[in-house]
Amino acid sequence: MVRLIFIVVALLLLIGAVIGGLYFMGIDPLAKLGITAPVVHKDEAPPPPPPPSYVDFGILIIPVIQDREVKKQAEMIVRLEVDPKNKEIVARNLPRLQNAYLEDMIGFLSMSLRDDQPLDVAAIRHRLLVVGDKTLGPGYLKDVAIENAVLK
Repeated sequence: MVRLIFIVVALLLLIGAVIGGLYFMGIDPLAKLGITAPVVHKDEAPPPPPPPSYVDFGILIIPVIQDREVKKQAEMIVRLEVDPKNKEIVARNLPRLQNAYLEDMIGFLSMSLRDDQPLDVAAIRHRLLVVGDKTLGPGYLKDVAIENAVLK
């Protein structure tokens, strides 16, 4: 009886080894018999996000008014990152954005800027994003890119 069990186990191991060897060589012996294993799809990588879409705002020149006179002038190039579907809407509303940005930045820079202090680009970027959301509505602007911010 013990010999019979050893023979059956050895036979099953031999059959498993043969099937595994055929799979390793690229032959599917079970498919030829009509037995198929469920297909397991590897997780496909999600499609890459679309490239960012920008609306060129142009140069923003802000007079810094302190003690009732223009003391300095801040200049920066502004680009607005938007969804491709919202690009045209934002481009049509650029005059509204220019007015809102200029109005807010005159007050902001006049109060926050002191002598021998450089421009805080991160604070300005955040402020422009908030003003853009107030002007256009939330969700139209993803980010605001500020380049070449100088104080003259």
